Order: sequence, then structure tokens, then C-alpha cells
Amino acid sequence: MARLAPIPLAGMIAATATFALAATEATAQTTPACPPETGSACRIDQTQTGEVTGTVDLDVAVGQLTVINTATGNHVVGGVQSTHGAVVSRQILTGATSARTPVALNGVSDGFVDSTTQAAGNQFQVSTDGATFDVDAGQSARGDNVSARTDLHGPSAHILQGGRVASGATANAVAMGGPSTILTGRVGQTSQTTVFAETVADIQYVPAPLIVSADAQGNAAQAVTTGPSHQALTVDQTNAASTIEARTSVYVDNAWNLAGRSNASANRATLQNSGGSMIADTTQDNQGRVRAYTRVQTNLQGQTTAGARAVANEVVAGVNDIYLKLNNDQLNSGGVEATAEYVGVKGYDSYVSAEAAGNSVVGYACSQCGGEVNVDNTQVNTGPVSATANVSIAQPGRAAVVGSNAVGNTATFYISRPGG
Repeated sequence: MARLAPIPLAGMIAATATFALAATEATAQTTPACPPETGSACRIDQTQTGEVTGTVDLDVAVGQLTVINTATGNHVVGGVQSTHGAVVSRQILTGATSARTPVALNGVSDGFVDSTTQAAGNQFQVSTDGATFDVDAGQSARGDNVSARTDLHGPSAHILQGGRVASGATANAVAMGGPSTILTGRVGQTSQTTVFAETVADIQYVPAPLIVSADAQGNAAQAVTTGPSHQALTVDQTNAASTIEARTSVYVDNAWNLAGRSNASANRATLQNSGGSMIADTTQDNQGRVRAYTRVQTNLQGQTTAGARAVANEVVAGVNDIYLKLNNDQLNSGGVEATAEYVGVKGYDSYVSAEAAGNSVVGYACSQCGGEVNVDNTQVNTGPVSATANVSIAQPGRAAVVGSNAVGNTATFYISRPGG
């Protein structure tokens, strides 16, 4: 059967529940469509034990460049439209997963340079539209590593229209949602593997915005529903002793608008609903090391930003409507470290920030709807947390803004305006 992309399912026949699974063997496994009239759940089991590697190696002189390099151990993609659907999914990864993109860029590029490198151990994606969907998703990543690396090397190259260079690595990822949806069930994620994302860029001249970033995550769960919808979900995430690290290193001799960013998280749950109610039960436990490091260096610069953010456990649960009920438990015993550095010679504005947190939770509902927030929150942090921002400028420009923020536990709950 044809595979579905994780996008809104416009144009599909009404009342369908369709799922496909992609394995990393040469011949992908597939599952038949789940007939909605049966009322039973699809069962999908995947185990990946071998190594999965994606490599794009370029030595080019081009006007415009677009690179997409992905490597995935286990992948489930599904869609449910105008009917009831249910899935029981179990994904187990014991092999290494890596994506690597070395790019030698030569000469003058008069177009946009866009490079994305992504590695995922286990990935589960479902799009819904006018549906009632129940999920039971379990993911376990215990391989040697999940890594994504990009090296953009062009010490004499000119990128005239700017660009975006990004690397992302995630051990376990779940993404669900869509318009007019009732979303219920459970997501369970456990990881014990090195997760590493690194982006390196060395360019001579960029007279336009250039963003260079790295993002590393142990467990990530996301549910976003719009319109008249409802969520009732349990999310359980555990990152055992391991290292989650994101590194960004950038050197541009002459940069007009340059940003280097790194983000690392062990456990992250993002639950958002624009209309209706939300009931969420989240549990997060991190025992590993979480590190984000960003270094940006220029000789001549216009505006330069260097940012690093590291969080062990993070929950964002919000509804732009009337009711949120959140039970949240977070425990962090691992070390959390964020470091951002900027080294410059002369130019204009520079902004450097480092943020680190052991446990973080944000919950909100809508004020103009008579919104109500009910929270039972427990946060325990026993690990060290540090945030460091460094700036070294030989000839300071107009402004240098430097900030660092390290916190063991942080909780924010509020009533917002619709859409706010």
C-alpha cells in the first residue's frame, strides 16, 4: 500500500484509518490498512538491531544548495480522518543510527544554502482530521548512539543570500495531532544511548542572515490539536545514564547577521490544544548528562547571536480554551550544562545567552474563555546545573548583551488570552 506522509490528509477518502511502517532493510515492511468498521487496534512491532547510516558527501561550487540527509532506525507513519482509530506500537532500537553531512563549499553561492541532517532512533508520527484516536506507543532506544553531524567547510566561500545549517538527533520521538480531534492514550519512552548532534561551519563571507544550529534529544513527545478538540494523554519518559549533547561551532570571517544555537534535552513533552479541554499526566526521569555548547567566532561582524540551552526534563501543556488538568512529576539526578561563547574582533551588536534547568514545566489556559488550570506538580532535582556565557571582543561594537540563567526547578502556570 502507498505510504502516507505525516501531513494533513486533505483529499483522502472520508472515514479512513491508514498506517504504514518503514524498516531500514532494503525491502521495507508494510502493514495493511486498518478497517475502521472492525473497531480493533492496529498492532505494529518493530525491532532494529543493525547499524543505520546516512551519508551525504559533497564538494561543490553552486549558486544554490539544498541538502536533506536523514537516518532512522524504526519509523511508523499514520493517518486517521473522519473516523475512530487505535494503534498499539512497540519500537525497539539496539543498533547505532547516524547521519553525516560533510560539505565542501567553493566559490560564490548567490542563492540560499539550506542543509538539514537528522538522525532518529525510533519515530512515530500520526496525523488526524475530524478523528477520535487512541494511542498506545512504546519506544525503547538502547543502541550505541544516535548521532547527526554536519560540517560546512568553505574558508574562501561567499554565501550571498544566507542560509540555514542544522543537525538534529533524537533517540525516541512521537508526534501526533491535527484539527477537530479527540486524542487519548499513553506514550512510554525509555532511552539509554549517547545522543549527539554537532554542526560546524567555516565560511569567509555571508552578507545575509545565516543560522547554524544543533539539537539533541533523548525522548520527545508532541501532541498538537486545533479547532474543537480534546486531549487526555499519559506521557512517561525515562532517560537512563547516558549523554545527550548538542554542539555548534561557527567561524565566519565577515558576517552581517549570524546566529549559532544549540539545544539539548533528555525528556521533553509538548502538549497543545487550541479548542476544548486537556487532561495530561506526565512523568519524567533523567539520570544522564545533558550538555549544550555553542561557540561563534568572527573577524568582522554586524549582528551576532550565540545561544545554548540545556534542560533535563521539560513539559509544556497548554490549552487556548477553558480547562487544563495537569499531573506532573519530574526527577533529575544528572548533570545539566549550557555554555555559550562569542569571540570577535570588531563590528556591531552581539548577544550571548546560556540557559540550563534540571526540571521545567509550563501550563496555561485561556482567560477570556473563563479558563481554569488545575495542577499537581512535583519536581526534584539532585544533579548539578550550570549556565556559562563568555564574550571576548577585541574592539567592542555598539552593544554586547550577555546573560546566563541556571535553575534547578522552575514551574510557570498562567491564564492567557486566546492565541497568547
